[in-house]
Amino acid sequence: MKSKLIKSLIVVFFLFVNLNTAYTQTNNAIVITVGNQPITRLDLMKEIKLIAISSNVLIVEKNKKQIRDLAIQSLIKRTIKEIEIKRLNVDRYNKEEVKSKILNIANSLGLDERGFNQLLAENGLEFTDLERRFKTELKWNTAIFQLYKNKIYLNTVEIEEKINLELKNVKSEKTFLLSEIAVNLPTEGYEQYVKKIEKQISQEGFEKTAKNLSISKSAEYGGSIGWIEQNKLAKIIYKNIKSLKKGEITNPIILGEKIIFIKKIDEKGGEINIENIKKDIVNAEKMRKLDMFSNSHYSELEKKIQVKFL
Repeated sequence: MKSKLIKSLIVVFFLFVNLNTAYTQTNNAIVITVGNQPITRLDLMKEIKLIAISSNVLIVEKNKKQIRDLAIQSLIKRTIKEIEIKRLNVDRYNKEEVKSKILNIANSLGLDERGFNQLLAENGLEFTDLERRFKTELKWNTAIFQLYKNKIYLNTVEIEEKINLELKNVKSEKTFLLSEIAVNLPTEGYEQYVKKIEKQISQEGFEKTAKNLSISKSAEYGGSIGWIEQNKLAKIIYKNIKSLKKGEITNPIILGEKIIFIKKIDEKGGEINIENIKKDIVNAEKMRKLDMFSNSHYSELEKKIQVKFL
């Protein structure tokens, strides 16, 4: 994968180097100005490389214009945001979140931090080139929050409707992790037969007994039948396991022509945390509002800040 990326970036260089006469000049040649901020040929080439790395895209003749246009748009948008961040004197961002985002890219490429830094270096990039992307975005989010936090009004009726809808969709039924031992019901000597099985379970353990005695297909897995939803259990099974503690075994259950022992390994669900659901929905709605303010604020800046292609 790493060699593929390196190859793609080499291809990028030769594909883009002749697209514009400005590319034949020095790396510091200015190709775009955003307000009074310059974007150089080197900036553009780095952005193309970063897109190739972070997206793991092999750039070929067919998509080179699309990637180039994407890099230009990305640089312009980031520069406009940086101009506004500087104007608002915003410098706060979460350093750990920046590191986490970069490591996520590295992990998606199958690289650790050291290997990722090496890949960047081999392609004329530095850690700070990628770091700048995320710093700008996080600072921008801080700026938007500071500007519009007092203008976020939530429609309580809509919130209640979303909460009620979410509550309908949340499963309130329990799910159980179970193991079983199933044996044929004897024609006589039922009590002695059951005691014999129970003694073997006590001495050898449930799983080993299941492998040795159970006639169910689950025997080869030590009786494990995995996670089963409450509504998929026979009523008599649910009645016997619902009050069991983890690790406990039911009394013998007669089901048709079989005797079944069920062991409850674990259980989950059955409880709905309404407060958490409300909190998640309210936070999601606040983020949606902030995204609206973010897009609107950026659109206004885009109209005011002049962009020139040289």
